[in-house]
Amino acid sequence: MGVWWKVMHWWNFSLVMPANLFVHWACWSGVESRKRLKKVLRLVWHATIWVLWKARNNRIFNNGIGCSEELSEELKVLLLRWAMHRFRMYPCLFYEWSWNPKECSLR
Repeated sequence: MGVWWKVMHWWNFSLVMPANLFVHWACWSGVESRKRLKKVLRLVWHATIWVLWKARNNRIFNNGIGCSEELSEELKVLLLRWAMHRFRMYPCLFYEWSWNPKECSLR
């Protein structure tokens, strides 16, 4: 399974993957009406792109290999750190974040 599929499953979304990143961004930006959650979802999109970019560079320049499971776990940790800093979310434990990120985002 790919990283994007894992992210969509984690956030409980169903989305046909568009071929264009601009359309993909628009889908992630428009999926939620609540302002705070919309901002968090934009952060999810950016963080996923960042993790994939780093994995790509690691593979090209260091002959590194990263599976989608490792990348999705790295993404969860990065997102929790970014979200707590950026949105001043009340601390939620990592297992809560991994289990129900929407609920943690709305605290």
